[in-house]
Amino acid sequence: MCGICAGFGNGNQIMNVIRGLKELEYRGYDSCGLAFINSKKNDNLEIVKCVGGINSLEEKVKENFSSEIVIGHTRWATHGKVCEENAHPQLSFDGNYAIVHNGIVENFEELKNSIDVPFLSQTDTEVFVSLIAKENGSTFEKLRKACQKVVGAYSLALLENKSKKIYLAKKGSPLWVAVNENEVMAGSDISVFSNKFKNAFCLNDGEFAEISLKNVIFFDKNGKKIEKKCIPIENDGFSYDYSSSDSFMLKEIKEQPLAIRKTYLNLCVSQNNFDIKNFKKFKSFHFIACGTAYHSCLMACRFLQKFCNKPCEASVASEFRYAENVLSKNCLYVFVSQSGETADTIASAKLVKDAGLSIMCVTNVPYCTLNSLADFVLPTFAGKEIAVASTKAYTAQIFSLLIFALKLAGLNINSILKNFSLNFDCEFDVEKFCELVLQSDKVFFMGRGQDCITSLEGALKLKEIAYLNCLGIPAGELKHGTLALIDENSLVIAISTQEKTKKKIESNILEVQARGGKIVLISNIEHNINVAQKISLPCFEEFLMPIVSIVPLQLLAFSVCQKLGFNPDKPRNLAKSVTVE
Repeated sequence: MCGICAGFGNGNQIMNVIRGLKELEYRGYDSCGLAFINSKKNDNLEIVKCVGGINSLEEKVKENFSSEIVIGHTRWATHGKVCEENAHPQLSFDGNYAIVHNGIVENFEELKNSIDVPFLSQTDTEVFVSLIAKENGSTFEKLRKACQKVVGAYSLALLENKSKKIYLAKKGSPLWVAVNENEVMAGSDISVFSNKFKNAFCLNDGEFAEISLKNVIFFDKNGKKIEKKCIPIENDGFSYDYSSSDSFMLKEIKEQPLAIRKTYLNLCVSQNNFDIKNFKKFKSFHFIACGTAYHSCLMACRFLQKFCNKPCEASVASEFRYAENVLSKNCLYVFVSQSGETADTIASAKLVKDAGLSIMCVTNVPYCTLNSLADFVLPTFAGKEIAVASTKAYTAQIFSLLIFALKLAGLNINSILKNFSLNFDCEFDVEKFCELVLQSDKVFFMGRGQDCITSLEGALKLKEIAYLNCLGIPAGELKHGTLALIDENSLVIAISTQEKTKKKIESNILEVQARGGKIVLISNIEHNINVAQKISLPCFEEFLMPIVSIVPLQLLAFSVCQKLGFNPDKPRNLAKSVTVE
């Protein structure tokens, strides 16, 4: 889940790579660093790194260093604690090579024992770069031979002392390259090229690249030169205003109405829609994802069952890929990922693809690994999402999947969707709500049907950024264990947006109150019951309410996080794009 960036060209590439790393910081922010060729010191290889974010690295290098050949890294720790020794770039044992690496070397212990050299860090990456140094041949041949011995995933950039080249290798983790008249850049995400390049190249698994001044050569796994087609970059899709005083998370919560309108316009008004007839043949649907995207899968199942009467199933990707799945050619397998680079989701998609079955992916970016695997792509239109805790990407996923279900069912409710997209907003006062959470020892979220899914997502948001040990449950399961935890220090957040379960949720509320627990009710329905606080939701059609009801829970998580003094954009131990298993 790290991010790598490299630059080679005229001028000071250090600041270009720093800017690229800022675009990649959502992938990890434990530590960061640069390796570069210092032309003022006999082309010696130099390294600068630090614990913390890119701003700390920028201060360290500003006006002190200059180089035309640079590789950089922002880290989410997988092997070894967070410290400067474990930060990337990592040097080979002989000091001749520096590497930045995104991925995991699964057999690093075995490789470490086989090369018998001293190690200064706890990382699998240092083993990788020392393995390269121990091989025979040219630098490119050393890299290629080492990659053949590595088990696991990697995208990497390699720099050699006194060299005028950067070497790239890719397997499993994403890696892009872009060229213009002045420079070549490489990065884990196409966003590093924003507003600088018109076209980019995507490396496939097993491929390599050799970067020199204004030029890049690609190779296959056997070291044979290959030609690659470039992909035009739509820079508008990657622009982002970093100058706002708001945190990214709050900014993205506020942007949800815009994301909903864009989704409506692109999927309901634009003529560039995919043909819904392609999906009529499928008798069932299986949705696979991780984290927040999994919750959107659960919601999609409800939509397709409600409107299309189609059997549906949702699986967590990390479980699906190791389960004894009964796969069917009559089933469409739908993979959902904001980034399109989630490792477990990609591995599950490859499993289905290898079985010769049909795949649709739902992603928020135009170019990603999932899209390249899919037979069909259902885009979301949330725009770039920076904060680790997903907000606008989640609601855009739900809305896109809802529109897909409605179209598949042949329902023409365009006026309802248009009215919603024009009137949905994110204005809720959660100040008292926040205080109730902070006064409670235990926090639970509960709901029924679609509201149960919202309770799961609401609990996840509070865990992710406020670090509270909370639980989301189906309200009907309250009596099957959770009620034993309820006392006068407990707060239960009840979501109620469905008339058919109104009486049932009221019964669950009374059960909590009988044990001394406090209730916050989030609803657009009139409930004749006393609670500690009610947050009233605007009224839309029932199937649209999951998009509305999650917003106060997002705002709650943000508010609690801030009052506890945490960073809502960069929660500890987490990263935005989970590109390792």
